[in-house]
Amino acid sequence: MRTKLRPGEKLLLETKVHWLTVAIPFLILLLALILFGLAMIMPKEETTAIRLLRWVTGMISAVAALWFIYCEWFRRCNIWAVTTLRVIDEEGIFSHSSKESPLEKINNTSYYQSLLGRMFNYGDIEIQTAAEQGATIYHMVHRPRLLKDTIARACEDHRLKMARVEGGKAEEGFEGEPTRECPFCAERVKSRAKICRYCGKELPPLQP
Repeated sequence: MRTKLRPGEKLLLETKVHWLTVAIPFLILLLALILFGLAMIMPKEETTAIRLLRWVTGMISAVAALWFIYCEWFRRCNIWAVTTLRVIDEEGIFSHSSKESPLEKINNTSYYQSLLGRMFNYGDIEIQTAAEQGATIYHMVHRPRLLKDTIARACEDHRLKMARVEGGKAEEGFEGEPTRECPFCAERVKSRAKICRYCGKELPPLQP
C-alpha cells in the first residue's frame, strides 16, 4: 500500500483484485507460447513462410507477455485496505489514485458472490456512506466476506471508541475535566494539554 498511515493509525486488512482478472491474458500468453514453440520445431529446411511464421508467433508471444505483465502489475497495485480510521481504495501503476471512506461516514456494508464467485472466493462489496454519492461498489474483490466483516468490525470499534471519548470515559483522568480536539489528528485531549498524546505534536494555546 502506497498511502501513508496517519499517526496512531493501524492497518487491519489489505486485499487485492482477484487473480481471475488476469486469466484471459494468461491463457492468450500460453497459447502464443505454444504456437511459437510449434513454429520453432518445424522442419529444419527453412523457407520464407516458416521464417515469417516464427517471426510472427515470436512477436505475438512478446506482446502477450507484456500485456500479461501489465495486467498482473495493475492487479497488484489495485488494492483495498481497512485501517482503524478509514477504508482506502487505491490503484494505478505509473500514476497513483486513492479514494478514502472515513469509518464514521460508513453506514452499511454488504457483499455479493455468484456461484463462480463462491467457488473461487471473489465478489463485489457495496459500501453505503453518508456522502452525496451514497454507495461505493468494489468489483472482483478477493475474499469479499473477510473485507466486509473487517469493515463492519472496524466501524463498530471506531464508533464505540468515539462514544467513550466524547463521554469523557475513554482515557483515565478525563472525568469531570474539559477536553478539546487536536487540530492535527482530531483526537480528544485534555484542554490544558500542551502536547497531543496521540500524534505528539505541540498544541496551540487556548484562546482566552
